[in-house]
Amino acid sequence: MITPDKIEAWIKEVEERPASAPLILQYIANRLRDLTARNEELLAENISLMTGKRVEEYERRIAHLEYQLDLLKRQVGGEQMVSDLLAAAAQPAAASMVESVNLLVYDTTGRVLRLEANPAKLSAEAHIGHLQGGFSIQDEPPRLLVVPSQEELLCIFTSGRVTTLPVMSIPVAEGDAIDWLRAPMPDEPRAGEMLACLAPFSKMALADSFLQVSRRGFVKKIRSSLAQSILANYYIGSGVNQPADKTFELALCGSQDRLVLVSAEGFLVFLEVGQLPYSIEEVLRLGSTDHLVSAFILPPGGSILLMTQVGKAIYRTEDSLEVVSSFRTKGQAVLSAQRRQQGVRLISATAVRETGWGCALHQDGTLSLHVISDLLGKGVIPTSDQLLAFAVTSERLG
Repeated sequence: MITPDKIEAWIKEVEERPASAPLILQYIANRLRDLTARNEELLAENISLMTGKRVEEYERRIAHLEYQLDLLKRQVGGEQMVSDLLAAAAQPAAASMVESVNLLVYDTTGRVLRLEANPAKLSAEAHIGHLQGGFSIQDEPPRLLVVPSQEELLCIFTSGRVTTLPVMSIPVAEGDAIDWLRAPMPDEPRAGEMLACLAPFSKMALADSFLQVSRRGFVKKIRSSLAQSILANYYIGSGVNQPADKTFELALCGSQDRLVLVSAEGFLVFLEVGQLPYSIEEVLRLGSTDHLVSAFILPPGGSILLMTQVGKAIYRTEDSLEVVSSFRTKGQAVLSAQRRQQGVRLISATAVRETGWGCALHQDGTLSLHVISDLLGKGVIPTSDQLLAFAVTSERLG
């Protein structure tokens, strides 16, 4: 602030040293300009408040915060206090409640099938269903996602459009033989677009940013503060800058996290999230016939399970991965050149725990369950044809 004492001091300075007058006048002019600009900002804000525009903006912010809080509450069981959660965690594992998990099968046409199961009642290598209708190798295969019942999904379309979808709003498929062609379409794609992915979104309040990944290995980092605008406008952007490319995955992450990208032809890149720009950047340079099959955040000390279409399991620990410091790299080869020439391709890669379990979708429509520790020991999933997709959860079977 410019106080009367300061003004008197400046006048005295000018009287004693006239040469300093231009400098003092320049300072006063700059300060008056800043005050005028701030006054105009305050005037505009007062006008916004009087017209209700700023009130509406605050109401939208409050609604978005309440939405995030509701999502987090659903993940921890509603209004339970932290002390209650700590007390529950201290109980023996056998006494704790095991929540049912949901296996989602979905494809680019917008079909989303939900199968619900209690891990404690499942057995290893069991079949939990058979999808009727058949799948073509030429078409983009369905994808698998294992999520809790209370999860909220973000449906991302290739046009950049987004919608939210609670898992519980998807009907549960009943019976062993399931007609895939009659699977529900919670939000049917509009003309010219396809369903790119379903992304778990309930923990967005805990994320620093979102990573939008394309099939051709491009990544765009988005500040989590933009979530309110994205959800309000139902639009996140296509995340691509090449006509033949399209959105593939969305990952929530922290500033210290590490991202893993894996391609069908067996190339892997491992990099720090902090070094990624907020513009679209080619991170993994792929061949003309290659595309991504997985993009995920690897927790510290985590391990990776890669699955081929012939059912072969490949296991990698974090210390075997090289963190890259540059973009447009070809990545680390997971498959040998000989195996690529023989037609071996990856269908999935994901962070795993040995105590978890996974689900595989076979080309004949069979959905089979596998304990990760057993799968690592055997190194293969028996299949009569090919595997189309594989997904895991951290919950242990019975």
